[in-house]
Amino acid sequence: MVGKENKKSSGNGEDKELNDRMTRENLGGKEAGGQADEESVDKAGSEEEAKKKEEEMIRQLQEEIDKLTTKDIILQMMTSLSSLAYKKMGIPSGVNDKFKDKVQAKMAVDAFAALLEVTKDELSGQENENYQNSLSNLQLNFVKVF
Repeated sequence: MVGKENKKSSGNGEDKELNDRMTRENLGGKEAGGQADEESVDKAGSEEEAKKKEEEMIRQLQEEIDKLTTKDIILQMMTSLSSLAYKKMGIPSGVNDKFKDKVQAKMAVDAFAALLEVTKDELSGQENENYQNSLSNLQLNFVKVF
């Protein structure tokens, strides 16, 4: 015992090594639990970060939506109606044949024409000409197809 006490007091590290090893073995489960706790905290932090990013993206999208004018929305609708009209006319042939529907195509072309009439005073000369040409093409294709 006296020799062992001397080892401790002499600071040669033998008992310290044993003590450290025992501590590591005893804490092995606790360390694993600690890692699991850290992972839970990290996961919660990641989820919180993801939620903050999502909220920021929603806020930015809302700001963009708030900047839209009625004209912007109508022009987007006209673009959608033009695409739909061609699809309902079965154009291009062989691709959209199964969607061909005269009533639906006519409604899309007429709605495009009505929206163009509503927006004509808000459009620049070039925009007006482009949309008028689009309407003419829709009408010509409608007559050709049906």
